[in-house]
Amino acid sequence: MSFSNISAGKGRSAIASAAYRSGEKLFDNKEGRNYFYGRSIMPETFILKPKNAPEWANDRQKLWNEVEKKDRKANSRYAKEFNVALPVELSADEQKELLIKYVQENFVDEGMVADVAIHRDHADNPHAHVMLTNRPFNPDGTWGIKSKKQYILDENGNKTYTGTSKYPKSRKILMVDWDKKEKIIEWRHNWAASVNQVLEQKNIPDRISEKSFIEQGIDDTPTQHEGINSKRHERKAFNQQVKNCRKIKASYKNNQEKAINRGHLDSLSKHFSFNEKRLVTELSHELKTYISLESLDDKRRMLFNWKNSTLIKHAVGEDVTKQLLTINQQESSLRKADELLNKVVDRTTKKLYPELDFEQTTAAERRELIKETDSEQTLFKGSELTERLMNIRNDLLSQQLLTFTKRPYVGFKLLMQQEKEVKSELKYTLMIHDDSLESLEHVDQGLLEKYSPAEQQKITRAVKDLRTIMAVKQVIQTQYHEVLKRAFPDGDLDDLSLVRQEQAYTAVMYYDPELKPCKAETMEQWQEKPPKVFSTQEHQLGLAYLSGQLSLDQLENHDLQRVLKHDGTKQIFLGECQSDPTIKTSQIEQIQKQLKAQQAKDDQYRKATMRHYEPFNYKPVSPSYYLKTAFSDAIMVALYARDEDYQRQKQAQGLKETEWEMAKKQRQHQTRNRHKDGGMHL
Repeated sequence: MSFSNISAGKGRSAIASAAYRSGEKLFDNKEGRNYFYGRSIMPETFILKPKNAPEWANDRQKLWNEVEKKDRKANSRYAKEFNVALPVELSADEQKELLIKYVQENFVDEGMVADVAIHRDHADNPHAHVMLTNRPFNPDGTWGIKSKKQYILDENGNKTYTGTSKYPKSRKILMVDWDKKEKIIEWRHNWAASVNQVLEQKNIPDRISEKSFIEQGIDDTPTQHEGINSKRHERKAFNQQVKNCRKIKASYKNNQEKAINRGHLDSLSKHFSFNEKRLVTELSHELKTYISLESLDDKRRMLFNWKNSTLIKHAVGEDVTKQLLTINQQESSLRKADELLNKVVDRTTKKLYPELDFEQTTAAERRELIKETDSEQTLFKGSELTERLMNIRNDLLSQQLLTFTKRPYVGFKLLMQQEKEVKSELKYTLMIHDDSLESLEHVDQGLLEKYSPAEQQKITRAVKDLRTIMAVKQVIQTQYHEVLKRAFPDGDLDDLSLVRQEQAYTAVMYYDPELKPCKAETMEQWQEKPPKVFSTQEHQLGLAYLSGQLSLDQLENHDLQRVLKHDGTKQIFLGECQSDPTIKTSQIEQIQKQLKAQQAKDDQYRKATMRHYEPFNYKPVSPSYYLKTAFSDAIMVALYARDEDYQRQKQAQGLKETEWEMAKKQRQHQTRNRHKDGGMHL
C-alpha cells in the first residue's frame, strides 16, 4: 500500500489521473481537451461519497473539474491517492467487499469523496487505485476550507511582529488531519487489520503487516517494488540478490531443524530398545523424514494428496506404476512407524504418568499428552493433568479433520450434504460417456482418455473431494464412538445415527469431559435438573470474554476456555448463565445479539467458500431443552438396548410382526384363488 499526492506543483492533472485510472474519456474544462487512455481490460470503477457531499460528486468528470476549479494555486494539491494490492486468496467479489468496507470506514465516513478503480489486467496482480478529495464539504454541500490562518497575539491581545517586518506572526490551523503522517500510519494499520480479519475467518494462515521488517524484529532484507520506470532493472537485480540470500538462509534453517528433530528423537530414544532404534533408522530412511510425533501427521497428509493425484493420472492413461509402488511402500512404513511410536508412547506414559487410567484414554490422546510434555519439558500433575486431557480430547477432532481438509467443520449433516452434491455432479459427468461411479472403484489405465480436459478436471476435483469426505467421516465416526463408548460403556452405539452421536458428544463434552461412565439414572437426572458446571464468577468471566472485554488467555479456568471455543458447548454455557439469578437477562440478550451478528458475518464468508452452507445444531438453547433433545427416549433405548425388559419388549413386538405377516400372506392367498362367481376356494 502506497500513498501519494496529485498536485499542480508537479504538473499533474486530477482529470488526467482519473481518466487513466478509470479508463473513461473525461473532458478537462480548464484545458479544453479530452483525456482518454484505452485499456484492453476495463477497470471496475465506482464512487463513494459522504452524506453531506452534493449529488454531482457521483459524476467523475464533474467532480474533478470542480476540484481543479476550486484549487487554482500553482502548488494546489488536488487529491490524495493510494494504491493497494488486493489479496489473491479472496474471490473478486470478496476483494471488492473488503475494499468498499475499508474505504467507507476510513475515508468516506471522515468526509472524503473516494473515486475507486479496481484493475485486474493480470490474474496474479489484482490491485486498486483510490483517489480521495483533499478538501472537506460543508453541511450544506458546498466546499469547505482545508486550513485557516491564526494570528499570534501577545499577552494584551495585540498582533506580534518579527523585527521590522510589516506582516504579523501567524500559524496555519488545519481543518482536517488528513495530511498528517500519523494518519497515513493509522490507515495502513487498518488495512492490515481488515485483511488479516478476513484471512482468519477463511482459515487462511497468511497475514500481512504495515510494519517494516525492523519494526517486526525480522532479521531479513525486504525486496523492492520493481514497477515500470527506468530503474526497474536495477531493482530487479537487487531483488534477485535478496532471493538468493534468503535461499541460503532457508537451507541453513532447514539443517538446524533437522538437528532439532534429531534432538527430539534422542529425547524419546531412551525409551527405545536396541531393535526399535534400528527400526527407527530404517523407517526414517524409507519415509525420508525423521520419525517423530510431529512429522508423521505431515507425512500422512502428503501421502494422501499424492495418492489422489497419482490415481487420476493412472485413469487418464499415464504410467504411474513406479509412483504407486513407492506410495504403497511408504504407507506400509507409515503404519509400522505409527505402531512403533504408539508402543514407545505407551511405555513413556506409564513411566511418567503412572496414575493415568489407560482405559479412559486413546492412543491419539496419549500421543498428544507426551508431545506437550516433551515440548514444555514439564510433568503435569493432579488437576492440571485432568485439564490437559480435557483440552486435548476436545481439540483432537479439529486437529485430525484439518489433516485432511482446510475447510471449517460445521456439522455432520453438512458433510453428508456435500457428499450428496459431489456424487450427483460426478454421476452427471460420467453419464456423458455411459460410465458410473462403480467404474471409478476399479480404475483402469486410460479409463478417462475419452473425456475432455474440462471433464477430466471435474472428475479429478470430485474424486479428491469424495476421498477427503470419506476420510473425514472415518475420523468423525472414530472420535464420536470412542468418546461415547467410554462415557456409556454398556451402550449399543451401532444403530445410533451420526447426527444423534454429534448431539450426544456435545453434551458429554460439556457435562462429563472426564468421561466417567454414566448410568441411565444419571442421564435421567441430567434431563430433570441439568447440573450446574460453572460458578457465578465463572459465568461473569465467560460473558466478559463473549462480549469482547477479556481475551481467552485471561481466563484461568482451562475447562471454561475449552467450552467457549466451540459453538455447540458455547450455547449450552449461555443457557446455564440464563438460569443464574445474579445475571441480568438484558446482559445475556445483548451478548447473544453480538454473537448473532458475528455468526451472520461468519456464515456469509462460509457460504462463499462452501456451497449450500447451512449452520446446523448450534442455535440458542437451554441446557434443559438440549438434554431432553440430545438424550431423548430413542437415544436412551439405543444406548441401553441390552436391558432385559427392553429385550422382552422387542421379542414381543417381533412376535406380533410375524403373526401380522403370516395373516397378510393368508389374505393374499385367498384373494389370488377367488372364483369368478365371487365364491372363495379354500
